[in-house]
Amino acid sequence: MMPTFHYRVLNKDNEVQTGVLEAADLPTATAELHGRGWRPLELSSGGKTLAMRLNEPVNFLGKPNERDVFSFLRDLARLLKAGLSMDDALRLLIGTHDKELFVRNLEDIRERVRRGESLGRALAEHKHLFSVQVIASVQAGETSGTLPEALDAIAGAMDRSLSFKERLRSALIYPAILMAMVCMTFVLVMTFVLPQFAPVFVGNEDKLPWVTRFVLALSSFFSEYLWIFSILLVTFIAWVVWVIYTPGVKADILRRLSGLPAIRSWMLTPDIIRFVRTLGVCTHSGLALDKSIAMAIEAIKVPHLGDDLRQTRVLVRRGELLSVALAKLGWMPSLVLQFARVGEQSGNLGAMLEEAASITGQDFEAKLEKGLALLSPVLTLIMGGLVALLVGSVLLGIMSINNVAL
Repeated sequence: MMPTFHYRVLNKDNEVQTGVLEAADLPTATAELHGRGWRPLELSSGGKTLAMRLNEPVNFLGKPNERDVFSFLRDLARLLKAGLSMDDALRLLIGTHDKELFVRNLEDIRERVRRGESLGRALAEHKHLFSVQVIASVQAGETSGTLPEALDAIAGAMDRSLSFKERLRSALIYPAILMAMVCMTFVLVMTFVLPQFAPVFVGNEDKLPWVTRFVLALSSFFSEYLWIFSILLVTFIAWVVWVIYTPGVKADILRRLSGLPAIRSWMLTPDIIRFVRTLGVCTHSGLALDKSIAMAIEAIKVPHLGDDLRQTRVLVRRGELLSVALAKLGWMPSLVLQFARVGEQSGNLGAMLEEAASITGQDFEAKLEKGLALLSPVLTLIMGGLVALLVGSVLLGIMSINNVAL
């Protein structure tokens, strides 16, 4: 993979523009910028400089999202099917979008295509917008001469995926609010409400029910050491952020977590679906199996799965059947292995892998939706039980004191 360079240039309209490109070295990157008719102001291989960040448009609401990418792919497929050239189709689509960041990316893609690059290669320069699966599908469509159909297919797959994500977000809103309410109620009662009742029970501690004594002791502990819990919470958040931005540590933690039976399936299944679907799209469109595996590996997000699949690629290059090599991983679903065997025997491996990815994805979505359907009642019961415990313990304590007085 070639190095990545961030640039700040004056474009043909004498406007400052920033972006990123891949090149073998600094002179090659500079020559490519000159070839586009731009005048380089700054070129960095170590990330964005302060000047580059200051030149980026401050438009948080205008940041392109997956829906923008989906509409671009869908509309591009329709325009190409209608007989427009690639340049005309891109020109029309650029005029339909009003998000400055997205328009800049589309203009760069059009410029690359006009210079003779393939659409897949142009999209690959904007991996922050277009996933590996999208790039692989486009490149496969260009290779097989079925680009409009490939764009239409990937747009349809994106639409289904985005619809599921939107349903998932909507389903998580209520449980998230409940979880926040449970935490807030617990902290509020423990640190502010119960301490107000503590003086009432002074001198009668031995007459109080055990549940009241336990709740009061817990409240006293939280009230006294609340600052310690706050420090621990901030430390934990800082540690999580550090792990996210430290690839080696993140990979090790993900490997350990994926070894836990309770969450193994939840962690690995999304990556398995991405890998199998991308592999199926590439092979179905006529790409060589070795190159298809290499492109599908790029869709993997859990690092150690990518390492395992690279070993699978080595085995396939040595002559082993794909189904046999995948079976040696130990974590590939049996459904995928069976469909791969059938595909190898029938000579229709790509279509069978796509079907396996579709079925596995539907099963995973159904299981996820069932889990979310159970989450809300469980959180409601926890919140109700917590409130009942706290209020009931105080009432039992007050009743016991009254009995003593009588």
